[in-house]
Amino acid sequence: MNQPVLLHVEDLVVHFPILRGILQRQVGAVHAVDGVTFDIHQGETLGLVGESGCGKSTTGQAIIQLQRPTSGKVIFEGSDLVKMDGEPLRQTRRRMQMIFQDPYSSLNPRMTVRQLVGEPMAIYNTLQGKERDERIEYLLTMVGLDRGFAKRYPHEFSGGQRQRIGIARALALEPSLVVCDEPISALDVSIQAQVVNLLEDLQKKLGLTYLMIAHDLSMVRHISDRVAVMYLGVLVELADRKILYNSPLHPYTQALLSAVPIPDPKAERRRQRIILQGDVPSPINPPSGCRFRTRCPLAAQVCVEIVPEFVEKSPGHFVACHMA
Repeated sequence: MNQPVLLHVEDLVVHFPILRGILQRQVGAVHAVDGVTFDIHQGETLGLVGESGCGKSTTGQAIIQLQRPTSGKVIFEGSDLVKMDGEPLRQTRRRMQMIFQDPYSSLNPRMTVRQLVGEPMAIYNTLQGKERDERIEYLLTMVGLDRGFAKRYPHEFSGGQRQRIGIARALALEPSLVVCDEPISALDVSIQAQVVNLLEDLQKKLGLTYLMIAHDLSMVRHISDRVAVMYLGVLVELADRKILYNSPLHPYTQALLSAVPIPDPKAERRRQRIILQGDVPSPINPPSGCRFRTRCPLAAQVCVEIVPEFVEKSPGHFVACHMA
C-alpha cells in the first residue's frame, strides 16, 4: 500500500473479568482479544474474518473505544486513543464511526429519521436549523433513501432501509474511518448485495477507510483489499485478498476457505473440504502454545510449548504458525 497508515493497532488486549461471591472477587478472565496487531491504510478496506466468538466485534469496539482495552495501543491519525480520555477522546472519535450489525436494535424506535441522523450533529453542535435539515436530506439521498422519509419512524422501514439509515447516521460527521460490524448479516440475501455496493460507492465518493468485520467470506473477498483471519482472540493470518484466497498458509484459513461454496457444480464436487475436529476451546482457559493446536491436523509438540510469532513470510503476508 502506498497510502499512509490511518490506524495502527499494536498488541491490543481486551479481557473481561469473571467476578464471584458477595465481595465480587475476580476469579478469572475471558480472553476476548489477546495481542492483536495490524495497520489500516488510508482509503483501504481491511476485512476481519473468523467464526462467531473469536473476538472480531470486540476488536472493532476496542478500536473506537466503545469497549476500553485492557492494554495495547490504538494509534489513529497519530494519537494513541488508549491514553486519551474526556474531551480530547470525544473530539477524536468524531472521525471514527461504527455501522452496527442489527439495524433493528441500533436505531431508537422513539426517534424520527431526522432525529436519528441529526443526533451526531446535535451532540457535536456542528450544524443548526435549516443547514442541519439540508445535511440530513443530503445524507438520506446519498444512501439511496427518499428525503421525505426524514419524518418517519424506524418501524416503518424494512431491514435494508434501516441499515441505510444507520449508514447515513455514521456519515453525519464526515468520518475518515468506519468500522462495519457485520453490516449485512442480519439482512435478507436479496438486500445484502445492494448494501455492499452502497458501501463501495460511498468509499469511492468520500474517500472512506473501512474495517469490515464479517464471517461471510465471499462478501469479504468482494469488498476487501486485505484480509485478516482471527481465531480465539488472536490473528493467525493477514495478507492481500488475492494471495490469502489463492494460497493460504495457516491450516485454519485453509479450513475456513474450504467451506466457501463454489457456484460451479463440477468444481464443487472435485474440491476437498477440510473438516476440523472438536470444538473451539473456551476463551476463559485458552490452550497453551498455539491457540489452534487442539483442532489442527498438523499440530506437533512445538505447537504445545511455544506461542507462534506473527511473522511476515513473504512481502505483506503475515502468519502465526510453526508449520507454515
